[in-house]
Amino acid sequence: MTNCAFCNRNSLRGILHESEHFVLLADHAPLVEGHILIIPREHFACYGAVPNALEPEWLALKRSVAAFLGARYRTPLFFEHGVFRQTVYHAHLHAIPLGAEGFRVDELLAHGGRRVAAPEDVRAWYAERGQYYYIEQPGPDGQSASAAVFPPELDRYFKALTMLRNAAGRVETWAPQPLRRLAGNSQVASLTAAWQEYTAAQDG
Repeated sequence: MTNCAFCNRNSLRGILHESEHFVLLADHAPLVEGHILIIPREHFACYGAVPNALEPEWLALKRSVAAFLGARYRTPLFFEHGVFRQTVYHAHLHAIPLGAEGFRVDELLAHGGRRVAAPEDVRAWYAERGQYYYIEQPGPDGQSASAAVFPPELDRYFKALTMLRNAAGRVETWAPQPLRRLAGNSQVASLTAAWQEYTAAQDG
């Protein structure tokens, strides 16, 4: 799609890594330093629309991102809008190193939320019901996770955003998106350097 920011490869800044079907991008308005986007190269509306054939590559990349963030920052929380209040309507999964504390997926499950054990659960929701938002909270051991998909309802969406804001505020001073974008260049540069150092050590 020519009008999609993520489809225009030449316009992307802050690329950390590219695999056959995915791109890792430093978020330019990071909630905290280390905020990474996992983006499929092909245009899909959301991860609920990403085909099963790409799942092994995507999950391997997601594990790599989690290992990096856990080693250099904090255990990441994963979040996706699922075509609900997105700023770019191209699938992108947020990996945000907020640690294992301060986010309570169970509080959001009432009134129609559904637990997620595998990507197929998200695809099934999207096929059945369309829009959603998705949250994967790390467990206290940094490994086990609690994940769920939720209907696109503003009250729970804003509750989830409040949880994200509060968790981010425990890590560093929280700022609204326009200010984060203005201040993001230094954090993107730090993240890029950390990623290059980490991957060089892994390769060595």
